[in-house]
Amino acid sequence: MDTLNSIPILQFSAPTETSLVPHESSQPIQTCSYRLSPWLIALVQSLSFSGEGDENPYLHIRDFEQTCDCLRIEGISDETLRWKLFPFSLKGKARKWYNRSVGKQQGEWGSLRSNFCLDFYSISQIIDLRVKVLTTKESLALAWNRVTMQLASSPDHSLPDPILLQDCYKGLCRESRKLLDTTSAGSFLSLLRKQDQS
Repeated sequence: MDTLNSIPILQFSAPTETSLVPHESSQPIQTCSYRLSPWLIALVQSLSFSGEGDENPYLHIRDFEQTCDCLRIEGISDETLRWKLFPFSLKGKARKWYNRSVGKQQGEWGSLRSNFCLDFYSISQIIDLRVKVLTTKESLALAWNRVTMQLASSPDHSLPDPILLQDCYKGLCRESRKLLDTTSAGSFLSLLRKQDQS
């Protein structure tokens, strides 16, 4: 107890050595030495995500992972490389989220990635996007282009392909449905049912 009394109160606010050590990946590093080059860190920083406005975390993760996939370091797994570089790809609100959340991930890149996406792209945004994909009346070409663009820029919608196609079909204007039925030997929805059974 005397030891605590001899320490000035101000020192209790100073960070400890252990609180400054970065969180480690769950994947062990199998090399004695490695170096993340400054050009790589600068490249990752140039693709930064702040979590503000209409930034899409799924697109950020896709671009970030594609960048990381261009590099291999002997003795370091892809997951560990991503774990080490990811904080450099964040700024502002997103970096604050990372600092608050990284310790809860047990060094798992998959967990960090999933929580990042869910925290910056809410379930309500995912549902709104699903509704937008499934409920418009437009031509076949416009509908197909819109659906493929939205699917490519967003998370997994958790809809099986036949359900997605059925709902997309129902969202087409009358002329486009008629055209699709004609090119599908009479009924597009019957064609789907036959293909599902085989």
